[in-house]
Amino acid sequence: MSPRPWFVSAALVAVLSLATPMSAVAAAADDGPAACTVAGVAVPDGAPVPEQIPTVISCFDSVEEAEQFIEDGAPGDLEQVQSAGVSSRSAVAAASTVIVGKAWTGASRSGSALIHYGAGSGCYGVTFGFPSIVSGWDNNVRSAEGLNNCWSSQYDGTSYTGGKLTCTPYCATMGALAGKTSSIVYRPAGTWG
Repeated sequence: MSPRPWFVSAALVAVLSLATPMSAVAAAADDGPAACTVAGVAVPDGAPVPEQIPTVISCFDSVEEAEQFIEDGAPGDLEQVQSAGVSSRSAVAAASTVIVGKAWTGASRSGSALIHYGAGSGCYGVTFGFPSIVSGWDNNVRSAEGLNNCWSSQYDGTSYTGGKLTCTPYCATMGALAGKTSSIVYRPAGTWG
């Protein structure tokens, strides 16, 4: 199935709210995408994490569809990040796509999933930074996990500022940062944020 634009769903909910009883609107708002993917860029370990990365997001009806999209090379999405001059085309073409982490709107891997990915094999000598969290997940993350040799550091502020929590690699709950994540960095396992 092809990606479902998230903004279309939000616009539909807004239109329905004008003509639908409130209980039906609440049900429609909960029927958002099951998973969205966001492309990131690998930065050599120890180099500064970029503070500006284009947000390239695709949303799907299931986590499985989102993961398959990434496994298929995230056609069209990863190229948008590289075309913005963040990564070289040859590096993107030569590497496969890999999931570096997931964040959920509910505790213990429940709710909608935000799946972060990039080119390469994971956090082996590289870091992936996401200086802001896309709408719908900003200040809404309640559990998180780093994958493929990644630990995730969740930050209260954008551009990796404010309070932080490092998941080593999994946080079933976010403690004091529950519902406060605004940026995330995925670093090699054993590296604290």
